[in-house]
Order: sequence, then structure tokens, then C-alpha cells
Amino acid sequence: MRDAAEARTDVASPRVRHLLASARAQFVERGFDAVSIDAIARTAGVSKETIYRHFADKEALFRAALDEQGAKFVARAAAVHESAASGGSELAGLARAILDSALDQGMFSALWVAAGVAHKMPDLASALQNGQGMRLEPVRQALENYAREKGVDRPVPLEVALDFGSLAVEGPVVLMGFPAAPPEARHRIAHHAAALFAQGIGSATAPGLPWPDPMPSAEAEPFEEPPSHIRTLLDVAGRHFLAQGYEGANLHLIGEEARVGRGTLYRHFSSKAGLFTAAMRALVQECARAAVPPALPEGQADVDALAAYVEAALAILASATSIQLHRVVISQSRRDAALARHVYIALRAPWVSELARWLNSLGMGQEADWHARQLLVLALRGNRLFAGGHPVSAQERRRYAQRAAAIFLHGFISQL
Repeated sequence: MRDAAEARTDVASPRVRHLLASARAQFVERGFDAVSIDAIARTAGVSKETIYRHFADKEALFRAALDEQGAKFVARAAAVHESAASGGSELAGLARAILDSALDQGMFSALWVAAGVAHKMPDLASALQNGQGMRLEPVRQALENYAREKGVDRPVPLEVALDFGSLAVEGPVVLMGFPAAPPEARHRIAHHAAALFAQGIGSATAPGLPWPDPMPSAEAEPFEEPPSHIRTLLDVAGRHFLAQGYEGANLHLIGEEARVGRGTLYRHFSSKAGLFTAAMRALVQECARAAVPPALPEGQADVDALAAYVEAALAILASATSIQLHRVVISQSRRDAALARHVYIALRAPWVSELARWLNSLGMGQEADWHARQLLVLALRGNRLFAGGHPVSAQERRRYAQRAAAIFLHGFISQL
């Protein structure tokens, strides 16, 4: 058997490309854990021996399947570079290429799989996330060229390209159960995201293009304290699901720790899925009640005040509980998209609402909601905090907040 690095030399073979396409489709559809080498062999019409002749194990096969998709994005990025009339048009074209690759060609699949295995294979989850980032090297080069056009001849770190990509895909929206944007909407998203990242809100415009559609409002959920034994059950279940994932959590152990019988559990929640949904919604309510957005100065684009606001938002949205909550809900978004959408909207609603009101005071109209959500995307580093799963320190929160506020108001060059 050979390792993944050796396997990559064989991807030009039509037989291996067919195998990679078949494997990738199964991983994207079912997740890493649920797919076996036997199943891949049956679907691809090859023997297990053929798979192991090219790939050391399932992880090596998965990595190779993603690498092939990454090569397609790099080829498209090169074509965008060759045809672009200016640095600004190249950025818009790259934003569209990122969005199309994420939605149509599997660049999101690594993040979805990473969320599914993170609780027991953190090294693989981290490696998948890092691999996604390295595919944005052409974007980093384009941003460097754009900055040079504007008279700033400084190196652009890969982290800046990752931030650009995060805006292009609107953060974790698709990972959290929202439908993929149709082609006409992608054109608008890409151009507005590129303009915002390049110039900030002061001069970011994509002339003649309508703004992306606003996000649905959070569902009104009046809080009612459940009976004490059910409250205990929800708390215990929440801890187990966050620590073990949906598949790994054991109802017997949850009931035992909560001192609730199986009959009571099924009478109130009917199934493991029902308990999972209720426990996740309880955690969302807890996080949302803790959100106390500070006031922003009316009519003033004050970077320090905005950074303080974002830092307060990160204290909630990037807390250990919120990161684990996002990860486990993303891992189950194929099964329960409605729950994932609820988590996304409800956790951000207090922060988006106040930001949109402040942006209105700066003269924005219907586009305020989209800009508010994109600021939070920048602050949360797209999907990187969720995929990484590591706690965020107070020092990191401050740095992320200051960086996001500066890019949002003045464009990425302000941070070079």
C-alpha cells in the first residue's frame, strides 16, 4: 500500500478519476464515517484491492478526491486572471469562482465532513480546513496585485485571501441548511462581496446590481422554563451531544446521568432526533439571552466603537459552547436543515439587528442586513473558527474584532 502523496501521481488515469468522483459523491452525500471502502468499491465498480493499490486508506482516498476538486478551482482562477480587465474585475471573478466551486464542485464538502468527524478525529478536521485554505493561493496573489494597483506594495498574507473567500460564500450559510444561491444571485453576491472587501462600506458599490436578498427573521420563541427534570435532561443531553456528536451520544447514558427513565424521555421527545433538536434549541436560547449588544454611535463610522461591538459579539458567538453548537448542527444539517437554519439566524439576530439599525443611520437602506451579516462573517473568520473547534482567547477576540472592523469600514488594504 502507498501513502496519499504517492497516490496523487495517478489521478490522471481515467479509472482513478472515476473512482475519485464516485468516492467524493458518497462522502458529500453521507459524511466520512458513514461511507466504507466496500461501498465505494461497489459504487465505482472496482475491487477493494484496486482502491488499496492507489490509496493507503479511506482518509487518503478522501484527501485525493478533494485535491482533484481543488485543482479545478485553481484552473478556473487562472482563467479569470487571464481575462480580467482590472484588479477589481479579477476579484469579482474570483469571488464568483469561489462561490461556484463551493456550491457546485464540493469545496464545501471538506468543511461538512470536518464538522462530522471533529469530535473524534480533530487532526483530520484541522488538516481538511488547512487544505481548503491553501487552494486560495491564486486569490492571495490577485489581492496583492490589486493592492499594488492602489499604490500599496506589501505582501498579502494567506489569511487575507481566506477572509475574502469567507465573504464570497457568506460564511457558513450553505453549511447550515440554506439553499444554494441560483446563478443570477451568485453574480450579485460575488460582485458586492468583492467590492466590500476591496473598499469597505464607504465606497463599496457594484453599480447596477441589486443587493442580495435579506435573511429571514428569527422565529419568535417565548421562553418557558420546563419542569425541573426536563430542564436537567436538556442540559445533560446538550453536554453529551456537544461532546460526542449526534451519532456518538448515547441515550441510555444521558438518561442515567439525568435520572430520567427511557419512558419519560420518549414521552417528551419521541426519539433521539427529537431530544437533539430540543437540546440544541435550548442552548440557542441560552446563548441568545446572554447577548447584550453595546450601543453604536448614530451616524458615525467609528472603527474603535465598531471593534468593541464586534468583540462583544465574539464573546458570545465564538464561545466554546457556540463553536461546539455550530459544529454539531452543521454535521447534522443534511438530516435537519431547519434546525441548522434556526441556529444560524437566532444566534446572530440580536447582533445583526443592532448593526443594521446603525448602518441605516449611516445612510444604508435594504443592504444593511447583508452588510451586518458579512461583518460577522469577517469577525468569525468565515468557517475557520467552527472547523478548527479551538476556544478563542480574549486576546484573539480583540484581534479578530479590530481586524474585521477595519476591513469592513476601509477595505483589506488598511490591514496590510
